Amino acid sequence: MFDAAIEGSFRAIFVQGEDIAQSDPNTKHVTAALRAMELVVVQDLFLNETAKFAHVFLPGTSFLEKDGTFTNAERRINRVRPVMAPKTGKHEWEIVAEIAQAMGYPMRYDHPREIMAEIAALTPTFSGVSFEKLDKLGSVQWPCDEKAPEGTPIMHMDGFVRGKGRFVQTPFVPTRERSTRKFPLILTTGRILSQYNVGAQTRRTQNVAWHPEDVLEIHPHDAEVRGIGDGDEVTLSSRVGATSLRAVLSDRMPVGVVYTTFHHPVTGANVVTTENSDWATNCPEYKVTAVQVGLKHSVAPVERAAEELRVPATVD
Repeated sequence: MFDAAIEGSFRAIFVQGEDIAQSDPNTKHVTAALRAMELVVVQDLFLNETAKFAHVFLPGTSFLEKDGTFTNAERRINRVRPVMAPKTGKHEWEIVAEIAQAMGYPMRYDHPREIMAEIAALTPTFSGVSFEKLDKLGSVQWPCDEKAPEGTPIMHMDGFVRGKGRFVQTPFVPTRERSTRKFPLILTTGRILSQYNVGAQTRRTQNVAWHPEDVLEIHPHDAEVRGIGDGDEVTLSSRVGATSLRAVLSDRMPVGVVYTTFHHPVTGANVVTTENSDWATNCPEYKVTAVQVGLKHSVAPVERAAEELRVPATVD
């Protein structure tokens, strides 16, 4: 979609509950695509980095305000009920339905149970699910259908659906990202326990006491040869961008590998990650980016060019 937006053939996007301008790789590519679109609609709890590019911002609702279901990785469909009415006056599904109606599609529901009924009617593995059943049982695990009216706690009890299994040769395709003399280190990114993803919600809590900023963990050997001390402000640069953050000496990584998180938009770690992706799943290559690290003052011109991409999100 981003490539097509830059080319001019993809002109509008509705982003719900996702901060793509901070979470997606190669921030320059993402923001260029958002700027190229004629209409960007964002629906979320808080103004975030993506909201800076929005032509329309719609209010979201928290889990405490939702009336419906959550389905987790255990295949468990849980009934959730609102603790309070939506502060904005409307549920998210009501807003989406009203937009659909304004566009000429008769999407009308009087209650979220009707949405669940439509899902059950269209999805075979959910065909036996209803609010009434969930209210009675508390939760069920799909498949929930005529064969398993109360759900399926364990799948493949007597055999696999497709027989004994299917084995497929998967060729190894090496990453196109290569370390060089200019970018000799490999950056890998990840999360920390006290913050969730881009931190849009958790940064607004007391969790910031545990993780107030993104830092760059670097092996003492790699730091020493670059004249970097613990706590120094450094510039992290790659083939696509640069950012600055504080260095923390650590031997958690091997020599030649550096690590950071991406919870704080002020740092914007995805400014330096590339748009390379896995050939089979298209999963972004967050874990392998060739980078260089140096004391901030030694690469000031590059850093100044990246400052525009590191404006912090609005905080209440």
